[in-house]
Amino acid sequence: METISGTLHDKLRDIVGEAGILPETQIAAYTFDNCVPKAVVLPASVREMQDVLRFAAAQHLSVMPAGAGTKLGIGNLPQKVDMVLSTTRLNSVVEYEPADLTVTVEAGIRLAALQAELTKHRQFLPLNPPYADRCTLGGVVATNASGSLRLRHGTARNQVLGMHVVHANGNVVKSGGKVVKNVAGYDLNKLYIGAFGTLGIITEITLKLAPVPIQQVILTTQFQNIQEAVDTGLSIVRSQALPMFTNLFINSRSNLRPNATCISEKTPTLVVGFGGDTETVRWQRNHVQTIMEQNGGTSVTIREGESCQSLQDAMRKFPEVNGTSDDRIIAKVNLKRTDIAEFAQKAITPALQGLIPKIPEETGEMMALLGSGVLYLAIPIASVTDFQPLADTLTQLRQRAMAAQGNLIIEAAPPELKRHIDVWGSVGSMRGLMKQVKAKFDADSLLNPGRFVSSI
Repeated sequence: METISGTLHDKLRDIVGEAGILPETQIAAYTFDNCVPKAVVLPASVREMQDVLRFAAAQHLSVMPAGAGTKLGIGNLPQKVDMVLSTTRLNSVVEYEPADLTVTVEAGIRLAALQAELTKHRQFLPLNPPYADRCTLGGVVATNASGSLRLRHGTARNQVLGMHVVHANGNVVKSGGKVVKNVAGYDLNKLYIGAFGTLGIITEITLKLAPVPIQQVILTTQFQNIQEAVDTGLSIVRSQALPMFTNLFINSRSNLRPNATCISEKTPTLVVGFGGDTETVRWQRNHVQTIMEQNGGTSVTIREGESCQSLQDAMRKFPEVNGTSDDRIIAKVNLKRTDIAEFAQKAITPALQGLIPKIPEETGEMMALLGSGVLYLAIPIASVTDFQPLADTLTQLRQRAMAAQGNLIIEAAPPELKRHIDVWGSVGSMRGLMKQVKAKFDADSLLNPGRFVSSI
């Protein structure tokens, strides 16, 4: 192994130079599912990336595309791990036109760094995905990450105007453009967004921007049961208030609370956010407060300034795991909005009760993005040693979601659990078509082999 790795590093060094090979002492940042890559390559140009991919193809080496490595844990167990190709050295702003509300960046730029640059012109990219302080734009787009702001602004898929992508054979393709209305014919952008790097590696992205709201306010209120909270939240979504997000915490732990009185443990808590000019936000706040109180909401609280920001940070961080997936499992359930309450009530207990006997009070912590029909379920697993019962329970929850015409994806889990369950679930009749697309774009299955849907 050492001889093979040493030879591999020497050949890659000829392509990308010494600075383009991550030292062995730092490779741990790109270790996932207990798999340590033989090499982590950081090309400084698209040409270097093309040469690395052509070398990998010639040597039949698997390539795991990555940005900062925050989402490498998403996916099934890999078939093999040869090299990770990181875009973090491709991190510049290519073109920024504040007057047009568009920006073109290299894929390795960190979202936080881009937001800091945009703030100078009172603009921002309206995405607040997990790991926003560390993740790269390429990783955000490749995983179609978004966050709570998707209710107002949509997902990453809605923000992308154009892209440059390098295929496994080293060829560069371009799709879309640099203006909002630019698609005539097939919109190839959509094919790469959310493909988790299985069809190509994104190198450049053009994005739509939005003005920074003059004022931001969050209202929180508590309900006696989940159904009341969901019904009230959906009535707010359907109202003229046009919130930025309408989220629900269920069984929330105290460490999710920015202060002692923001979100009470156990009690279903509705969190609704607004942003815009002062007069509009004032009307939205008053209108929604009335809806909350008329529907049984108690302890309605208005959050502004630092308290508002800390609560947004708590919501953004909910699906995150700390370094590894050994502390908790994160499942993402996609449902019709009207099915969230029933699913959450059935999932919380007794389905998960008893799987974690030492800390049953923390079982089934949830956050629902009510306007989008997304429910995140966090399950602590510190005391779990036998993962088969947990896999069986998750399978049952997946079946319930599918019966409601939804799905359940396991976004974070230890490899011990992944040996018992497919993290993506079945895609039914779409499996054949997806395999055909994969074969056209990556005939030798070098990019992320086996990790995506249907083991693509």
